[in-house]
Amino acid sequence: MKTTIRTALKIAALLLAALCAGSFAGCASSKQPGGYSHGAVTVKNRSDAEIRQVTKAVFGEDQYALKSEGADYMQFERPGSRRDALKWGGWFGEGVVIRAKLRMTRLAGDSCVLQLDMYSVRDAGDSVFESESRMIMANKRPYRQLMDEIGKRLNAK
Repeated sequence: MKTTIRTALKIAALLLAALCAGSFAGCASSKQPGGYSHGAVTVKNRSDAEIRQVTKAVFGEDQYALKSEGADYMQFERPGSRRDALKWGGWFGEGVVIRAKLRMTRLAGDSCVLQLDMYSVRDAGDSVFESESRMIMANKRPYRQLMDEIGKRLNAK
């Protein structure tokens, strides 16, 4: 009995050590520009105006509204669903806005990295109580699909 327990503990310790080692190794995409964001795309040979036009169209089709933009960024928002509110907003399931912040970074060789970071915002628009939190999520697929669509449209032109 004691041998079985010791063996199980050793296996559990080895699995935990392997899991820890894997989490410290990181992934190759994190070393690329935009690798720590929720989604990123590199666009070549396109003007800022073209990039902005396509980005606004893709986010608009996904129910996001442009809230602000500057020389190197764009910010979009959409009302959170009830599920978003329960996940990001608290117990009552209301009042959450999903905010998308895109940063445009010019690289050498007429390339641009468009990097997306997602935030949940409670009490959006309230100058005193607004609370913005960067989303930490395992499933970044929906946001990466948005960025992939931007890349596909721009690189197909």
